[in-house]
Amino acid sequence: MGGDASTNSIEDERAAVFPTILAEKVLRPGKDFEVYQDSRAEETTELAASESTDVHAEGGEVLNTFTAILVKESVDEDLGWDLDLLAESRAWVSNVSHYQDTPLQRYNASVPPEKQLRVGDYIKQVNQKAGSVEAMMSALKQDLRLEIVVQRPHVYTKTIVKGGQSMGLALVFGPGSASIIIETVKDGVVKQLCPEVRSGDRITKVNGQRGTSDSFLQTMKASESVDIEFSRCGP
Repeated sequence: MGGDASTNSIEDERAAVFPTILAEKVLRPGKDFEVYQDSRAEETTELAASESTDVHAEGGEVLNTFTAILVKESVDEDLGWDLDLLAESRAWVSNVSHYQDTPLQRYNASVPPEKQLRVGDYIKQVNQKAGSVEAMMSALKQDLRLEIVVQRPHVYTKTIVKGGQSMGLALVFGPGSASIIIETVKDGVVKQLCPEVRSGDRITKVNGQRGTSDSFLQTMKASESVDIEFSRCGP
């Protein structure tokens, strides 16, 4: 992937948007996975006031979508969350700060639990900017009033018994990131046993535990049978 001219051009543009974050992808083939390590790391941002609608995922699960209005007191105020920016079109909330005096915590304290922002939620739009994490991050950093569209995830867990086979997954992750994105599902045990797993789904827990991309990979490679929690953003 590193030799592809169009890929290099795109990554150069990302590096310009995130100048402190390396933006190269490295392909490390392995027995169980092909791993594309994306060194754009998690970034930090924030939120406050809301209304909701429902959409339906495959299988009929109701996914709650709501708009949260966050007002920062200054441009550089810490919003109180960490965002995983591995996907190009949406951000994933990987951590929520417990410090009370942040825009996010103030927002969560002002709304009922069903409208509070949680770890695992997806950020789909910020101040009318959607489809690009670069554009959304720019708004989050520069604007004082933030109108944010939040999507609850569709979460499901599958038990994978490898039986000596490759899992057949091409994976993208950042150093120390709290999730792994499935870039491609190829021939292998996951495709055979779990046909519902698809490109763009995230691995968010392994054997019931949150962790880092490194710990997830180590456990999945070392285990003959593994329980994997997948997360998917709704429509």
